Amino acid sequence: MSDHEAVVEANRKFYRAFESLDIEKMEKVWLKDRQIVCIHPGWRKLSGWGPVMQSWERIFDGVFEMSFEIGDVDVIMTGDVAVLVVEENLTQRGYDGAMKTQVLTTNVFERIGNEWFMVMHHGSPVMEPPGSEPQLQ
Repeated sequence: MSDHEAVVEANRKFYRAFESLDIEKMEKVWLKDRQIVCIHPGWRKLSGWGPVMQSWERIFDGVFEMSFEIGDVDVIMTGDVAVLVVEENLTQRGYDGAMKTQVLTTNVFERIGNEWFMVMHHGSPVMEPPGSEPQLQ
């Protein structure tokens, strides 16, 4: 498997862990390090293993079901670091009913040995309808 294929598979593993709502699966995706960073849409920056994993537990406890349709995935690789820019189309069902959202996400992975681990996840909600172009001034 090429490095490109391996990091794309690591990204898929992240989304499978996300959809499973299983913290143990999510823990296997992330590098266990105090320097990891996670920024969920609308949240402040979380740094370090404890705060990042606690955030996933909180998210998983608040929903019954999550499913992703992944759109464009751009991969930029340099040595042992890979940056993936991902279009997430998320459907979630929780205590407040079902909700669909679109999020643009940057996922950063680092290769340790032969494995790729997530070191940063940053999601930004898309507020404009599909097909609309931002107005330049």
